[in-house]
Amino acid sequence: MRNNRFVYGEGQYSYAKRPQPELWNEYREYIVKNKLDKNERKLLRDWIKDGHSVYEIVESRYLPGPAYPPMDLIDAYRLDCSISDDIEGMTKEEKERYLKEMTGWEEADPANLTIEKVRRSTTEIREDPVRRLKRELFNLWHFVWREGLGDEAREFVEERKDDEIPFEW
Repeated sequence: MRNNRFVYGEGQYSYAKRPQPELWNEYREYIVKNKLDKNERKLLRDWIKDGHSVYEIVESRYLPGPAYPPMDLIDAYRLDCSISDDIEGMTKEEKERYLKEMTGWEEADPANLTIEKVRRSTTEIREDPVRRLKRELFNLWHFVWREGLGDEAREFVEERKDDEIPFEW
């Protein structure tokens, strides 16, 4: 569906094609609840004629993926108009920077990449004994249940779970 500024509906479809009267009833309810200008009403009427619901989720042409909270056609249209007005006259680099700031995009800092590698390797070293202990605990419980002592063992653990242990790990 074409509008004087944006294209909506290409590659999008209505999940539940409903009878037209129901869509027009939704339209009437929507325009009573929401203040729309002449262009927005025309856009919404064309949307309904194409078989879409006024409440159908639409993605912004500027934002990657679905937005949160989800937007209907008019919300997406207003957001796109606002962004379009803001980036009008900007260079390609300025537009890219503006949209990245708006979406919270952060570029990877080369200096931080080295820190991240060290942090990851330190974490792996620290997690190795934890993994070993988890495997040991799993195998102990597996043995206990296999030998038919699971209920007794669980009761034993429950009774002593808040007791202090006589050694440090």
